[in-house]
Amino acid sequence: LRESKVSIDPFARNTSWATYTNDLNPDTRADHHMEALDFLVMLKEKKVLADLVIFDPPYSNRQIVECYNGVGRKVKQSDTQAPWNAWRNAIAPLVKDGGIVLSFGWNTNGIGLKHNFTIQEIMLIAHGMNHNDTICMAEVKGETPPSLF
Repeated sequence: LRESKVSIDPFARNTSWATYTNDLNPDTRADHHMEALDFLVMLKEKKVLADLVIFDPPYSNRQIVECYNGVGRKVKQSDTQAPWNAWRNAIAPLVKDGGIVLSFGWNTNGIGLKHNFTIQEIMLIAHGMNHNDTICMAEVKGETPPSLF
């Protein structure tokens, strides 16, 4: 993060680590307050090319509903139907070759090999008690994965 020149965080809340920040909630310190997909499309139209993307979206449909309800927006069924794939598809072209995506969630789907991303590291954060762990993953664009077989 410290070494990146251009970075993107479509779900920034009150963090200002990235060059381009967004959060649906207008009461946060993010630079933009748009739907994440609209924000990512806007960056593509502006020809932004990042060396780092922080991908820390809501991890479940329940969390999406909480985000929308938290800003007084009604949730439509389409809002909870696999937005993660649309977000990943929109992030991939915004990352330059050799760029990194840091993904956080309850799985290791990340941006994926179909977009030419290779997993470099995975870290598991245990929150204790009955809380789900958070999986943190770093992927690099354009790296050829090593053959395991």
